[in-house]
Amino acid sequence: MVENSREQRKSQTREALSQAAIEILATEGIDALTAERIADAAGVSRRTLFNYFPRVEDVLTATIEAVTTETLDAIAARPEGESLRVSALTVLEGLIDSPAFAQARVLERAAVHSTAARRLVLEFDDRQRQALEEGLRRRLGPDIDPIYATSLAAAAFGVLCSVTRLAVEAAGDDDVRAAELHRAWTRQGFEHLFAGFDEAAARPTSTPSTPASRRDS
Repeated sequence: MVENSREQRKSQTREALSQAAIEILATEGIDALTAERIADAAGVSRRTLFNYFPRVEDVLTATIEAVTTETLDAIAARPEGESLRVSALTVLEGLIDSPAFAQARVLERAAVHSTAARRLVLEFDDRQRQALEEGLRRRLGPDIDPIYATSLAAAAFGVLCSVTRLAVEAAGDDDVRAAELHRAWTRQGFEHLFAGFDEAAARPTSTPSTPASRRDS
């Protein structure tokens, strides 16, 4: 019981820090995003912040990364034999209203106006794409065609990034409208995605031959 209570307090502290960072970014911009400012807004010390996060930037993306992990775990745990399309869309439907989607919109808005924020988003996007690829490999098994896994991960993450950008562009600062568009277009984007990816192609039928230029070297 004591251990559960301790873990719950840790989780609450992490969430408070992450939420504080997002709110500062949304209202004051990335230049105001300092360890002191975040810690003060969350009601903890600067030292506490760095006990939880190695970098200030990591506070900003913690909730989204946690939801990504939960999403991939949920997809991997879906019934054996269920198609990846059904697994992914079922899990996505349950998570699409999570705070992570709202935070993604805040990051996208900040990136429009700040080169530093854009660099942060690009670095974060690369980590997310890699996590998605690893999650696909877990779901589809060790014999999955690596090209299929890499291509699907890149395409799926492209959908997530694109619909976030489009929703922000279409709705501006109206986050209620942006959330509506984000939900609808995410569903639509993944329907398009799985219409184009034949899951039967996930298993390689042969080992690709080495290009002639490499055989001769």
